[in-house]
Amino acid sequence: MSNAALLSLEDFDALVEDGTIDTVICAAPDPYGRTVGKRLTVNAFRSLGIDGDGINASSFIFAVDLEMNPLNLPVSNATNGWADIRLVPDLATLRHVPWEPNCAMVICDAYESDNDELLSVAPRTILKRQIARADEVGLAFQFASELEFFLSQTSPREAWDLGYQNLKMTTDYRSDYQMIQSARDDWFIRQIRNLMPDFGIPIESSKPEWGLGQQEVTLDYCSTLEMADRHVLFKYGVKQLAHQSDLTVTFMAKPDIDEVGSSCHLHVSMWSADAAQSPLCWSDMTPGGMSTKFGSFVAGQLEHAADISLMFAPTINSYKRFQPDQFAGSAIALGADNRSCAFRLVGHGPSFRVENRIPGADVNPYYAYAATIAAGLDGIQRELPTPAVFTGNAWDQAHEIETVPTSLHAALDRFAECKMLRAAFGDEQFEHILASSQNELVAYDSGAVTDWEKKRYYERV
Repeated sequence: MSNAALLSLEDFDALVEDGTIDTVICAAPDPYGRTVGKRLTVNAFRSLGIDGDGINASSFIFAVDLEMNPLNLPVSNATNGWADIRLVPDLATLRHVPWEPNCAMVICDAYESDNDELLSVAPRTILKRQIARADEVGLAFQFASELEFFLSQTSPREAWDLGYQNLKMTTDYRSDYQMIQSARDDWFIRQIRNLMPDFGIPIESSKPEWGLGQQEVTLDYCSTLEMADRHVLFKYGVKQLAHQSDLTVTFMAKPDIDEVGSSCHLHVSMWSADAAQSPLCWSDMTPGGMSTKFGSFVAGQLEHAADISLMFAPTINSYKRFQPDQFAGSAIALGADNRSCAFRLVGHGPSFRVENRIPGADVNPYYAYAATIAAGLDGIQRELPTPAVFTGNAWDQAHEIETVPTSLHAALDRFAECKMLRAAFGDEQFEHILASSQNELVAYDSGAVTDWEKKRYYERV
């Protein structure tokens, strides 16, 4: 899929020549879906990123917690001196940054420092491996992330000083789909709709969501790796634009227990990997429209959903979103345009696809897409039968329908025993993710006293 907003080296050189660009942001996606890297002068980018071996960075950027504390993982630890790796620009992702007009930005792959091997535990590497596995059996996938987030009128500095408590949101009452509220918000949201396409991220639509200050922006679908890149760049861009507008934005899955959560519905369709790129999801010959192969792909996702939920719900907070009757994909069932199910069939013919409603807005797309492909390929390889389509309210069938784990504790237990994903990702990559997530759990269990605990225990125990 062509993207006119991306820069060729000739385009880049022209913008440098006329004085438009003087800085290049070289960034790689980290385990939390953040962009990490360096800002380079144009000369340094040319000498290191284009003509050289890449930009040196410490391997610890793939082995830290959210506070940037080193985790002492095999890839980066005190013994190996938190050794350097190389960030090598993927020049196919080079783009101009509309809200920083003097900057270009490029996504980098992480490589070993002393050879031409991709760093195995880097999220982009993990996804590339699953794309390659699919290509080996003649399959390709198109993804789309459907992201929600909350906006507050409280400035970022004041929000930090307040501990993110009692923030003034951009709406005062529920305004889901309401065009009056949409018009009030559009002074900011139109910046996203208008500037993101210039950043190489085509936008389909925007609307106010159900939560106070909540927004939904829908991205156009595209190939797997490009969609994962667009996802992290979209979040980067929204945060930058919000900061410039003195707004505070969060992609937390559940910023307030009394508020609805923010999802990231993943839409995925299956195509042939040959030059024809034929859609493979739909069949006029089967009930419900699922082709036999796509039915097996979907069956694999359902079978492994609970075991790989860590790939869709990566934080302590993620699991607070799985409340009944709040449209979170907690009931592992397949529905035809049924939002009570974790998996929802939508579209018809070439647009036919499955939507995974489990992920929250805090998801790392590289992990989530990779796990989706791995689970689906397992279903195809084992020729799992097409799953039945559930009708009715799946939330009312909790005694019959399996649900996703409701805590990081439970999700980690399921993930640790998932032989399918260990085999698909590889032992090193699997153990890296597992250890990182276990550290997050320990940090919470032993390092936090919550407001809930104080209210419950302060005087009464």
